[in-house]
Amino acid sequence: MGHMAGSRSLYDILGIPRDASADAVRKAYKVKALQTHPDKLPPGARPSEVDAAQARFRDVCTAYDVLNDPAKRRVYDNGLNFVLQRVSTADFQAKLSRERAEWARQAELRHDERLRVLREEIRSSQNRYKANMEQAELKYQEKMRALEERLKSEREQSCRRRR
Repeated sequence: MGHMAGSRSLYDILGIPRDASADAVRKAYKVKALQTHPDKLPPGARPSEVDAAQARFRDVCTAYDVLNDPAKRRVYDNGLNFVLQRVSTADFQAKLSRERAEWARQAELRHDERLRVLREEIRSSQNRYKANMEQAELKYQEKMRALEERLKSEREQSCRRRR
């Protein structure tokens, strides 16, 4: 069934609904066979065009062979239902995988944001500590100057008294 690969069902190939009657299957086959027959190609068709036309015609013939036989059609329909269920399961798995990837991406963004905030808080805390230390150093220096002034003043007073 070479060309028929992918999502095209036998019903799609003949262009009929899944509940088409046997008569509708026959009529659709006749139309599609005439449309897709390789003899319809112009005499100078490229080999690739001939191959593609042959594949399309084989697909039409296969679709008719299966859908025209009630037993084969029943087996095909059951298999098609299974395939459609598997496709929906695959779609679900793909969706679940996308959601997990998105959750992981969001979790990483939240983690990165928390780290950014933590680094900012640490930097801010360090800056406050540095400012406090600088302020403490200034106060210490002021007190030392005041103490030196007081000691100098007391020494001068002591020296004056002795004279």
